[in-house]
Amino acid sequence: MHPATPDPVRASRPGGFSLAPAWPGVWLLAAAHLLAFADRFIAALVAPAIKADLALSDFELGLAQGTAFVATYAVASLAVGPLVDRVHRPRLIAGGILVWGLASLACGLATGLGEFVLGRAVLGLGQAVLTPAALALIAARQPPDRIGHGVSLYTAGATLGRGTALMLGGGLLALLPAAVPLGLGAPVAAWRVLFALSVLPNLVLAALMLRLPDPDRGGRRPARRTALAPWLARHAGRYAAIAIAGTAVTLVVQTTNAWAVTLLVRRFGLPLSSAGMLFGVIVAVAAPLGQFTGGRLLDRTARRGLPGGRLILGSLLGTLPLAATLGLTDRLALALAALAALIFGLGIGSVATLAGLQIMTPRALRGRVTAPFMACITLAGFGLGPPLVGLLADRVFGEAALGHALLAASLPAYGAGLVALLLGARYLGRPAAPAAGMCR
Repeated sequence: MHPATPDPVRASRPGGFSLAPAWPGVWLLAAAHLLAFADRFIAALVAPAIKADLALSDFELGLAQGTAFVATYAVASLAVGPLVDRVHRPRLIAGGILVWGLASLACGLATGLGEFVLGRAVLGLGQAVLTPAALALIAARQPPDRIGHGVSLYTAGATLGRGTALMLGGGLLALLPAAVPLGLGAPVAAWRVLFALSVLPNLVLAALMLRLPDPDRGGRRPARRTALAPWLARHAGRYAAIAIAGTAVTLVVQTTNAWAVTLLVRRFGLPLSSAGMLFGVIVAVAAPLGQFTGGRLLDRTARRGLPGGRLILGSLLGTLPLAATLGLTDRLALALAALAALIFGLGIGSVATLAGLQIMTPRALRGRVTAPFMACITLAGFGLGPPLVGLLADRVFGEAALGHALLAASLPAYGAGLVALLLGARYLGRPAAPAAGMCR
């Protein structure tokens, strides 16, 4: 008779902080997040080349990068939530990986705005399944006082995905000629080659994801359904405050990520490849540090029943002057320092938002709550932020004042997030976790 394998959710662990998650499947989910964001941010790296080859304006470029992606992401999320609460989640994620891998290839083959927008739209369709399913798995398999840590590892995957797209992609751009001879006719633009290469790791990851078990699915008894509307009605104030504040954090994060490389090129005259690699290093170092810090702080406060709203509030207050510095300074060293500190501080707020949402939501409702929540914050972060910056640069400040446009787009988000948290302080000051039987 073999001894029973301890459930990582219930197993005791020694004190102290460990990088390793209690459930090893978090690593595979983090890898999926890495590839998702690498595919999402290749367009930001090669934005100047895409703009030139497809004859796009800044507004059209922002529309293709953000709005086209998020439109289908938001719509698909409405259908994904119930699926996450009912079906085998790793298989659902594997299907999404295959869809967004093909979409990345389509972006690389695009010959005009319409085709590029379509590729970005299908990318959003495939990636809509990932985060709701992954966060539900992490919250179900990690111990309650390590959910923040598990989510921080998962979000670090997104950060490394951005960094990988920028550093590896920037390095390849520096090595490859502007047009790559592939022996199949006319040479192919280097940015198109990057999109095509991104498909290969997606195929490998989809195969690995199919082997990941889902202990909550496939049993003899279906998961018990819990009514969503009564729960949301009871906790509407808390969810509203977290949603608005989380949207603010996401908008600033994604607009900064979408335009930082172009800002470094335009304001400081850096080559595209150098700007991409430089920003990639900043993202790869500063963001994981912020996310791990946020996860550890949240786990400590979660043990005492405190929500993550205070961490989000601190994140917004601390990064507001950094965003202003980045948008206004003409000194490269100061801009880079502000950018690194901004990415670090926003990483704390991002983890507090996503992990706090899981802690305050019952297990049977996490898919149906997280999916529309992700649609909301992604709609603002990707669909509103990047094209708004492009529109302000085109029509108000001019291309040379991109930093002013970036700051002008971020300030309303900061204001809305801070007001929501201050007005919702009476909700955020109470214990956020539902009853223990519902949470696990």
